[in-house]
Amino acid sequence: MSAAATPAEPPESSGGVALTSKVFPRLLSTLAHAPSPVLIDVGPVVGANVSFFGEQLACKIFVEDLFAEREAYARRGALDALPDALATRLGHDPDSVDGVLCWDFFEYLDKPSAQALAVSLVRVLRPGGVVHGFFGGPPGTLTSYTRYAVEGSGTLRLRQVPTTPTPRYVRVVRDLNRLFEGLVTVESVLLKNNTRETLFRKAT
Repeated sequence: MSAAATPAEPPESSGGVALTSKVFPRLLSTLAHAPSPVLIDVGPVVGANVSFFGEQLACKIFVEDLFAEREAYARRGALDALPDALATRLGHDPDSVDGVLCWDFFEYLDKPSAQALAVSLVRVLRPGGVVHGFFGGPPGTLTSYTRYAVEGSGTLRLRQVPTTPTPRYVRVVRDLNRLFEGLVTVESVLLKNNTRETLFRKAT
């Protein structure tokens, strides 16, 4: 498991909003059919998530914390260099990963950064592998990121963590299809907050 350094955060059990997901169980079902699945989490280290996936799927999980990486570039005023960093950030072999947890990270990425990361994710994903994420939401400025903790097969606990203000990059379905070229949409659900929870799969 690898992770970039992050500031100290409150315990995972401290508040937050519960989200019932219809898409997340499809992710788990797909991974359950893979022998010794390999999972990438682009978010921060969340103990509950590491425990859940380890116990439920006996999978190998790499926690990359790209949120912390983006925040470091934002604080330095160096976001123009982020696409190149994301293009080479994931040191995994092609076709070696069964699943990716993107959470809502793509909302924080401009077009060059989003394209660089998406190409990298598609590259490392095995045929039949899946990418799960939350996309969209209302236009505006983001002043926090959402920390997702898995509470069960269909329940996530969401808690906001302050971050450097950034515009939310809203992408409609056709934008997502172009972004994740080479993947097909398995399931997509529009949530009440206008965010779209989506599961993509790489063709076999």
